[in-house]
Amino acid sequence: KFSSSRGIVPQIYAEFDTPGEVEAIYSTGNAIFSGLSNSNGCIITTLGADGSITGSIQFAIGNTIWGIHEDNGLLALAASHDGILLYNWNGSDVAFIGKIETPRAYSVKVAGKIIFVATELGIEVIQIDYTP
Repeated sequence: KFSSSRGIVPQIYAEFDTPGEVEAIYSTGNAIFSGLSNSNGCIITTLGADGSITGSIQFAIGNTIWGIHEDNGLLALAASHDGILLYNWNGSDVAFIGKIETPRAYSVKVAGKIIFVATELGIEVIQIDYTP
C-alpha cells in the first residue's frame, strides 16, 4: 500500500464487472457512469452507502463511449463517429434527447447550455437550447 505525505491510504470501496472494457468514467453522487468499448454503450451503476450495487441501467448500446459528462440533468456522451449523444437524466432514469453531429468525438463537457467537444479536428463549442 502507498501512503501520501498526508496519510491517505487508498482502499477498494467497491468493484464490479462491466459488459465491456471501460473507455471513460464519470461519477456524481452515488452514480458511476462507465463508457464501454466494442459498441456496448454506457452503463450507470448506483452504489449504496456500503458500496453495494443498488441498480444499473445500460443504454446507448451500439456505440463505443469515449467521454461522459452531466450538468443539471443533461447527460452528454462522446460517441466517436456518432458525435455527441444527449440524454435527460433525472437521477434514476435516462431518456434520449438527440444527437449532435461532430467529427469523431473523444471527450465532452457540459456547462449549462454550452457543450465542449474534443474531436479529431480540435475543439467544438456548441450552444444548445435545453431546459431541464
